[in-house]
Amino acid sequence: MMYEVGAGGPHARVVRHGRIRNIVRRGHELAFTFELDPEHAYLDRAEVLRIADQLGIAQFEQHRTHWAIKHGDIPAELIAMGTAERAQRTVTVVAAEYVEARREGRRRDSDDLAEELQNFPPTLDKALSLVPARILQQPTPKLYPILGVEPRTPEGRNAVVAVLVRDNNRQDLPADWSYSLAWFLDLYGSATEAARLEAALAACAAHMIALGAVEGNVAASVEDIGYALWRCSRSPKLVGDLRREIAVLTDRLVCRQEVEGCWNETREGGALSGVRATALAAVALQWLGDDRYHESRVMADHESHS
Repeated sequence: MMYEVGAGGPHARVVRHGRIRNIVRRGHELAFTFELDPEHAYLDRAEVLRIADQLGIAQFEQHRTHWAIKHGDIPAELIAMGTAERAQRTVTVVAAEYVEARREGRRRDSDDLAEELQNFPPTLDKALSLVPARILQQPTPKLYPILGVEPRTPEGRNAVVAVLVRDNNRQDLPADWSYSLAWFLDLYGSATEAARLEAALAACAAHMIALGAVEGNVAASVEDIGYALWRCSRSPKLVGDLRREIAVLTDRLVCRQEVEGCWNETREGGALSGVRATALAAVALQWLGDDRYHESRVMADHESHS
């Protein structure tokens, strides 16, 4: 017993397996009881639909409410996958089904599952479970390590291809794309991508030079400088190739540090303590600063903890 594809509600994806007993005819109606299989009461819906042809379930039958009698047995391997208790619809389970539906192009199923996902609160588990779906929509370099995709593997090669395709399109690229791309190609790429890596490094260098410039007494924000340095610090390749640009920006940070140890940002005509700016600046100095910045790092660390 299962719902047709496209049905809504909390039980729409439940498939029950059992036997019909005590069938009684009353005029034009049939009365019966349905007994769940005590050991294999609930089947995997995706697996049932996967072998729909083998079960004699035509495509049109999957989209309408009806009873149908089919001659033959349900495959033993399908029944063996059944469980005595209904699987709990955790965010991990729903997200996995959503990713599968998106990958297979089952738009109606993915829409239903997306609606079900909205009922779960925004948690770290939910965000991590949806990483594969985000990659399907927009391949982003920093997501592949989260999934545990290893460099120099077929999966890693597919990741490089997907990221470069997005880079070629040049659409909807985040502001820090060049930093992500350089770090990613250094980690996942091969000699084939050497030119692309050099181009990404050049873009990072140009961005950092612009951040270090002062035009008309207007300097880049501490938050922007700290963020660029933090992105560099994650990649040994960026740190090694952009030493001069990094040195200029770290000097800019130290010069703008307040005596209390924090960094301020100018907003609405006044100087306000910037928590995010201070955090990014502190991390940048801790990861990239040498002994010359020891005192600034100590003050920043104290301010960050307070």
